[in-house]
Amino acid sequence: MKKFIYFIPAALCLVLALTACQISPDSDSIPEEPAVTEPEETPGPEVDSALSQRDQDWIEDIEYLRTEYKERHLDPFYLVSEEEFDWKLDRIITQVSDLSDTDLFFEINAVIAGMGDGHTQVYPPASLYDRQFPINAQYFGDKLYLTVYLEGYDQFAPYLLHEIVAVNGIDITYLEQKAASLVNPFNQWSVKENFSNYFVPAFFDWAGCDYKEGYTIEFLNDNREVESIEVPLITSEDVGSGARVRHENWDALFSQKGGNWVKYYDGENGGYIYMSLASLTISSPSTLRLLATEVNKQREAHPECGKLAVDLRLCPGGDASDLVAFEENIEMLRMEQVYVLTSGYSASAATATMAFFKQELGGVLVGEPAGQFPYMFHLSSSSLEPAVLPHSQIIVYISDSWYAPEEHENVDWTPVAEAYYDEDGKLYPWENTVLPDVYVYQDIEDIRQGKDSVLEWVLAQ
Repeated sequence: MKKFIYFIPAALCLVLALTACQISPDSDSIPEEPAVTEPEETPGPEVDSALSQRDQDWIEDIEYLRTEYKERHLDPFYLVSEEEFDWKLDRIITQVSDLSDTDLFFEINAVIAGMGDGHTQVYPPASLYDRQFPINAQYFGDKLYLTVYLEGYDQFAPYLLHEIVAVNGIDITYLEQKAASLVNPFNQWSVKENFSNYFVPAFFDWAGCDYKEGYTIEFLNDNREVESIEVPLITSEDVGSGARVRHENWDALFSQKGGNWVKYYDGENGGYIYMSLASLTISSPSTLRLLATEVNKQREAHPECGKLAVDLRLCPGGDASDLVAFEENIEMLRMEQVYVLTSGYSASAATATMAFFKQELGGVLVGEPAGQFPYMFHLSSSSLEPAVLPHSQIIVYISDSWYAPEEHENVDWTPVAEAYYDEDGKLYPWENTVLPDVYVYQDIEDIRQGKDSVLEWVLAQ
C-alpha cells in the first residue's frame, strides 16, 4: 500500500530502487552456468523500405534495444531464454504499422519487465500522460477501489472506496494481468501496489478497452450492485491544478502520507512509536541518523512504551549503505517489541532494512509480501548511463551488477530470506518476494473507518 501518486510513471516511483545497492560484488557472486554451445547469430528481420519513416524509426529503436540489452545486462537471459526474448521483439516489429506509439511503448515495456529483473526498467515517455482521468484507484487486499477524484467531478463522490469491477466492460482481473506484464509477472504483490501508476487512458487502450469510444467504469454500490459511470478525459495541466478529494476518514491513515518521520501514537497496551521510512536516500546516512535520534527522544518521553513500528510499506528502495547509520545508533532503536511493516511496494534496499531490524533488534515482519527478493540484479551506480532509444528517446536502465546481501561490505547481518538455487545455479522464479512473519492485509472496512489494519494488529499485541 502506498500514498497516492497522481499519474507519475511507475518507473519514476521506483527511481530510488534502481540504485538500491551500490556496492559492486565480486564477479563470482553470480552462480556460474554450465558450458553451452553458442548459437549461431541470426540476422534480425529486414526493414521493409516501403514502410513509413515512422515505422522504420521504431524498428531501428527496437533493434537498438535488442543489442543494448544483450551487451549491457550482466546476465541477460537469467530467467528467460534469448530465443524467447528475440521472438517477442520480432513479434513487435511485425506489428509496428498497426500499433500506436503508446502501444509500442507498452509492448516494449512488457518484454523488458518479462525478463524478471525489477531494476531493468523502461521509463515512459511524457506523451503517455497527455490524456488522463480525474480519478485514480488502489488495491486493498485483492480488490481495486476508487481512492481519489479531482474537485469538480462530484459524480464520483458516492463511489469513494467502492470496488471497481470493470472498465468498458472488461473485467478488472484481466486488466490486472495486463498490468502485471508491465511491472513484474512473477510478483503479484508488486503489481497491485503499482497498478495506480497505469490508471491512465493509454494503458486501458493498450489493454483492449479502446474497442469503443469513451471510457466507462463499473463500480459496486452500497448494495453490491453494478453501476456504470462515464469517465471524462482531462489534460496533465488539469491534473496539476486540481484539488484532490478523498474519503472523509482518509487523513486518519497517516501511513499513506509517505516521507521519513517519527511520532508517538497512544493506544492499547501503551501505544507505539511509529517510524515512517519511505525512502533510503542515496548516500545520505544522516537522514537515518536523525530518525534514530527522534525515536530515542520519543522513547524517553514515553518510558511506558515498549513498541516500535518501522513502516516500509512505501519504501521502494534506495541506498543500503546508509543503514550503517542505524547500526551505529542501534541502542536508540532498541525496544521490547519491534515490528517492521511490509507491502508489495517494499523492494530493493528495503529488504536489507528488513534484515537489519529482524536480526539486530528481533523485528517481526508484519503486512503483505514484499515487492522483491533480497538477491537481485541492480545498477552498480546511480550515475550509470541508461540506454536511450535513438528515435523515440525512450529511456531504458539496464542492470549491470548482482546484489547478494552477505557480500555487502557494510553488512554483517543475515539476509532476510534464504536463497534456493536450481540445478543451473539460478534462483527459482518464485524466489521473488519476502514473506512476512505475520500476514495482515489492509481491510477496506478499516480504511473506511480511518484505521490501518496492520497497525491495529500491532496495537493489539
